[in-house]
Amino acid sequence: MFNVKIVRAQSTYQFTDRLLLRNITEFSTFDDTVDLNLLVTYRVNVGTVFYGGYDDHYQQADRLGNDVDGDGIDDPFLLTQDFRRTNRAVFMKVQYLFRY
Repeated sequence: MFNVKIVRAQSTYQFTDRLLLRNITEFSTFDDTVDLNLLVTYRVNVGTVFYGGYDDHYQQADRLGNDVDGDGIDDPFLLTQDFRRTNRAVFMKVQYLFRY
């Protein structure tokens, strides 16, 4: 009934024993999306870690609807199969171990 393919690639590079970079890229044929994720991790000690990341999502423009360029006017004759950004996020997180 469904023919869905999801291709996912994950790579991790460790610069030092404390600094780490991770990349996850994913493509789904279900709704023609591409997801890109980057995460930088820095470990101060065993219980304290700083995280910084970037998350980006793209979708094939003809799957977004009739408003391809986002101006609020339907564009039925300007359909394209290029990927358009649907959302983006930048985040930071701090993890700290409280000992008592």
